[in-house]
Amino acid sequence: MEKIGNDAFRLDLPSYMQIYDVVNVENLRLYEPPLIEDQGENIQIPSIEYFSPKFLDDTILDRRTRTSKRESIDYLRVGLKATNPLKDKWIEVGKVRQLYPHLLDN
Repeated sequence: MEKIGNDAFRLDLPSYMQIYDVVNVENLRLYEPPLIEDQGENIQIPSIEYFSPKFLDDTILDRRTRTSKRESIDYLRVGLKATNPLKDKWIEVGKVRQLYPHLLDN
């Protein structure tokens, strides 16, 4: 997208990749497969479909009920498939109905 310095460039990367978008061209290396293939090792480079946004839909990852003396409240862990689980959020079911109604349409 733009030149930042002599060797640094800002790339137009999809947001779902969640990586820094400025690279130094001196750090880039062309991928070269090994010359001798190890029969015990089956390395495959992921296809572009692996990084497709279809894996990054909001989804319900877990359910939990918190019980106190007065009431029980149901919570849902909402996050994106195939992303860092630390970014998932526990949200009360009523809020999920407001924020993510498509998740509860069954």
